Amino acid sequence: APGSADSVIINGDYDTSSDGILDVCTLTINDPFTLTVNPADYVRVNNDIVVDGSLILEHSGSLVQIDPDASVTKNGATGIINVELTTPPLKKRDFMLMGSPMNLETRNGVYNSAFLVLEHTPSNFIPHPSVPAGATNFADDNGDAWNAMPSGSIEVGEAYIVRPQSGYSDPIYVNPGDAFTFDMTYTLGTLNNGTVVRNITFNGLGTNPDGTPNFLANPYASAIDAGLLINDGSNSLLNEVYFWEHLTPPSPMTPGANSMNFSMGDLSMYNGSMGIPAANDTGGSTTPNGVISTGQGFGMKAFGAGTVTFKNSMRLNTGNTTLRTPEGLEKITLRVYNQQYGLGSYTGIAFSPNGTAGLDPTMDSERLATFIALYSHLPDGSQQLGIQTRERYESGMKIPVGFDSQLTEEVSYVISITDIEGENLADATVYLIDTYKNTITDLTQSDYEFFTNKGQFSERFILKFESDSVLGSSEAALSSIVAYPNPARNQLNIYSPASYLKNIEIHDVRGRRLSEEIEEEQNSVTLNLSSLETGIYFVKVETEVGTVTKKVVKE
Repeated sequence: APGSADSVIINGDYDTSSDGILDVCTLTINDPFTLTVNPADYVRVNNDIVVDGSLILEHSGSLVQIDPDASVTKNGATGIINVELTTPPLKKRDFMLMGSPMNLETRNGVYNSAFLVLEHTPSNFIPHPSVPAGATNFADDNGDAWNAMPSGSIEVGEAYIVRPQSGYSDPIYVNPGDAFTFDMTYTLGTLNNGTVVRNITFNGLGTNPDGTPNFLANPYASAIDAGLLINDGSNSLLNEVYFWEHLTPPSPMTPGANSMNFSMGDLSMYNGSMGIPAANDTGGSTTPNGVISTGQGFGMKAFGAGTVTFKNSMRLNTGNTTLRTPEGLEKITLRVYNQQYGLGSYTGIAFSPNGTAGLDPTMDSERLATFIALYSHLPDGSQQLGIQTRERYESGMKIPVGFDSQLTEEVSYVISITDIEGENLADATVYLIDTYKNTITDLTQSDYEFFTNKGQFSERFILKFESDSVLGSSEAALSSIVAYPNPARNQLNIYSPASYLKNIEIHDVRGRRLSEEIEEEQNSVTLNLSSLETGIYFVKVETEVGTVTKKVVKE
């Protein structure tokens, strides 16, 4: 078998499923022979490719070039290059966000049979006024950001909305859950290779306080690593990527900004730390794994003008569907869900040696403007984050969490852990503190149910992490004690999960003391602060294993 230093000539039909994958120096395919790259297989070429015969890349097959200056030459008389893609199952009015791995592809080439192709004009985007500011929003005010494309060239690295169906009533299905895939083949031009640069449009924060959407696509006939794309030094504008999932057919009955609404809850998100599934995903199957497939489009939000650059160094061999977990990274995904309406959302928190308690580019991402939202704040209560990456995990860490709902009636919501990864987190107890109801729930043992109506409830919850392996020590037991809410108004709750409370004293800066005797051994107590003036107080908490003092602000 040839190796990566060999120049290889295909002088007979070659199929990777039976003849094996190829990893070579240069590749020539003679006429009239065919090299077929089967699903999940790849051909890796360090340098130039010459196609005098036929090169067929079946769906999920990959061709990876290493040298960014290498060429792909297709003989105009006899050469054929086909890149075949099959969509996920699509229902009526579903669409794909797609780009091209070929350099001369056209709308009436690969998408000739598609009912509709739309191209995006970022300069026309103004956020819809009915979507609250403060979250990532892709809903345009008057629908002029996407426009029909009856003909024209497919720009390399740009994404287009493609409806492969024959019309709005296609596909015709018997059962409500039916869906059908659609096959497309790229044939025009030759394979893209090397550096691809796309200009990014920014409208200005005056009209777009939450950024300007731009839509890009993987330009290669191979998958790329989203983490490498986001973290590349030339891509400072790119903080996270968004994928449209096929979960909720557009309908006037779907809550949102337009008459035939597309649900923001069908968007999943991935940044340099982790991915979170689309809000409408009931099983977590849409969680991005950090791989952007051939021809796959994605969205981004720009907060400045500039460029996004794709490079050969970001390309992956087919079959590499899971990224390695970065060293030291631990992560947890939470979900809030309303059973009555089938609405909810996810939020993710990661712990990394590279993270900080502040706002970290490529590791912290703004939440999506979904109908129901669960999100985390920075320690100072600022930001509404769909993904937050904190510093290295330590027992006792606390993260404020907010919640939004646009449902006008009072209904039930359930918060649960859907995924938890990492050696430390796997052994930890995760407490959810509801500062409105003054309750604490161990989410590793049970979900938390609460009732509320429409509103924005910033910092309603506190997420607290305790390592079970050290709860037996006195130091760890004292460090696990929580005083909340802080700042407090009329009530202050003291919770000690690892030891019983014995006595509590409150001192102000002038030496006044309020003593609260614990009538019986218990883990929690609520103190009445209504008689205290606004200011800073020190709460001395005595337990069966020792004493600790907490600083509290009285509002």
